[in-house]
Amino acid sequence: MTSRAIASGAAFAGLALSTLVATQAYAQSDDYYSGAYDDQYGAPQGQAQGQAQEPPIPPYVEGAPIAAQGGGGYCYVGPHPVDTRVVPGPAFEDVQGQNIRPYPPVDLRLFSYHQGCYYFIGDPRDFGYGGQAYSYYGAHPVLDVYGGGWCFMMGGHYHLWRPWSPYFTVVGPWYYWYGPYDPFFWSYWPYYSFYYRSYYPTYYAGGRFYRGGGYRAAPPISRVPATAMRSSPTGTPVGGSNFRGSPPSGAVSAGAWRGSAPASGASSTAPFRPATPSAPSSGSAFRGSPSGGGWRGGGRRR
Repeated sequence: MTSRAIASGAAFAGLALSTLVATQAYAQSDDYYSGAYDDQYGAPQGQAQGQAQEPPIPPYVEGAPIAAQGGGGYCYVGPHPVDTRVVPGPAFEDVQGQNIRPYPPVDLRLFSYHQGCYYFIGDPRDFGYGGQAYSYYGAHPVLDVYGGGWCFMMGGHYHLWRPWSPYFTVVGPWYYWYGPYDPFFWSYWPYYSFYYRSYYPTYYAGGRFYRGGGYRAAPPISRVPATAMRSSPTGTPVGGSNFRGSPPSGAVSAGAWRGSAPASGASSTAPFRPATPSAPSSGSAFRGSPSGGGWRGGGRRR
């Protein structure tokens, strides 16, 4: 190896490390960040070593769906999958604003329940949507106007909204969340990591819910197995793989980087950079990033 190649490699590694350190410091300075974290994914102290108590079940995801106030069906905000057995037509309704429909959500675990309405926070491409979408990798928070709380999906997936925070990092074609994970996330991560590894691939991935007129919803989860604790927010289970495949390789490994970066489409000279949120698209809260409001942690609530 020539001295020029060695120097170039050292310079690139230094630049990558400095970017990671700067991004991490910026993320940790936000007003909603608090608490001590002790592993590379930001888990609260003691979480990485496991907890004695059984992982809890999140609110509003098991049991009967909640009908709209005043009756007439179920309240949705924004685009969502359609139960075409009740309303024949397209499988995905790309509608804006609040709307009442006669069918409940296809699976409550793919929705955020906020102020009496359901917001779809799953992957629209798995439910028949073929329009513009944005690619994400691993778990990340969801802005309040899109439902709030967290998307717990593992591996690569899509949403209808652009990244809304500088804590999203661009790696090749994907957006990674590089900010903190709050206590709500860590409380329910075991439940959702089990759901997305054990149920989602069989029942929903690739349009399986509608395929052949099956309409098979994933069964309830009454107890989260202990093995569900052993996975990372980027979608890398310990001793296994996620339903989208193992995270592609190619990232510079340094400090608190949250998983391997995709190699496909990534620049060899700048493998990651902060996402630059854009202004909201005219007339559509689901096609841009709002300039006001924000995520302040916490869960899916009424």
